[in-house]
Amino acid sequence: MQTSHLLLVIVGDLDAAQLKARIAATFGKLPRGDYKAAALPQLAFNASTLEVTSRELPTNYVQGLFTAPPITSPDIYPMYVASSMLRDRVFEEVRVKRNLSYAPDAFLRTQAANIGGIYVTAVDANQAVRVMLNEISRLQRELVSRDDITAVIAQFLTTYYIGQETNAAQSADLARYELIGGGWRNSLQFLEKLQAVTPADVQRVSQKYMRNIRFVVLGNPSQIDKTVFVGQAGN
Repeated sequence: MQTSHLLLVIVGDLDAAQLKARIAATFGKLPRGDYKAAALPQLAFNASTLEVTSRELPTNYVQGLFTAPPITSPDIYPMYVASSMLRDRVFEEVRVKRNLSYAPDAFLRTQAANIGGIYVTAVDANQAVRVMLNEISRLQRELVSRDDITAVIAQFLTTYYIGQETNAAQSADLARYELIGGGWRNSLQFLEKLQAVTPADVQRVSQKYMRNIRFVVLGNPSQIDKTVFVGQAGN
């Protein structure tokens, strides 16, 4: 154990001077060491791909991944908005209107090298994926409204504060930004940066990142039309 390989985050109504004394008497006695964190290279997908694994299942499981900006990039904030809009739209089109799947999803995962993607389980995977790719194309072609962005930000506002209700959640967020987000203070700018997102920003990041999707499928290979997954515009 080395203090150069340690990040200590404490959240609570505590006396800072008392904490420092106790930390110095415990963790402070560990050797410093020479650990230096190396940033992971960002992912780059140069073409759409499809990998199908045969499984005897009543439905096909599909996940498609695309690259996403790091949380240090200004693009991450419109990407949050774009991903949220895509999630709502694929739910409406795939489940509500067409009843093709119970729980279609679009997501954005923030980690050292970020990814976004879509997920669906469907008997007719071709039709479900075709609809989801069409919603990506809509985000790339058409400007969303300012009202739509305002609604997404209001939703983020609620979920953000709910997610910050515990000391553990707050410390985890501070640690994440300190390790991969350019410093813990950047976590305090999240909502301000989100509120500055414009319709043009959403369209731009959709065009830049929601492409060259890498699909994996578990299910019946004979039911999968490769041209649907890798042959559409915007993919």
